[in-house]
Amino acid sequence: MKKTIRALLAVSFVLTIVSCASAPKYVYEEGAINLRLKSGPDVNLYDGKAHTLLLCVYQLRDPNAFNQLFDEEDGISKLLECSRFDPSVMSSKRIVVQPNEDSTKTLDRSEGTKYVGIVAGYFQMEKKNITRLMQVPLGMLTGSPKKMDIGLYLGPKEIQEIGGK
Repeated sequence: MKKTIRALLAVSFVLTIVSCASAPKYVYEEGAINLRLKSGPDVNLYDGKAHTLLLCVYQLRDPNAFNQLFDEEDGISKLLECSRFDPSVMSSKRIVVQPNEDSTKTLDRSEGTKYVGIVAGYFQMEKKNITRLMQVPLGMLTGSPKKMDIGLYLGPKEIQEIGGK
């Protein structure tokens, strides 16, 4: 009975502390985004041959403009320009992936970044297969942004996640 009461008090204390926390501050952090990229021998398959693959990694304050552009007719082409198409884009990074590549890219998290969006320039562009959008995780007790580990397998025609947090 005493153990149960102690456990309930501990949980109540933690919940009280967390609920009183202020809004998280999304500050610049060096090396806060680790992007593990693994591509197969048949990445970006076209006419029976593998090709290099262009990735655009966006750091976003808000995902709305990214999602809106994604839904527009020529939006994917604009996203593949890897440019700051909207004030909500904190930064963009162009990465070229070779067939059979297994690498980790470490990026600094820009101030204000709450989301990371990724677009891949596959020859066959099926929208649902070539983009990913992830929210920057927050620490449970601190409520502050945590480092991100994003794992992606880049197959013949689509992005597949291989884990991350």
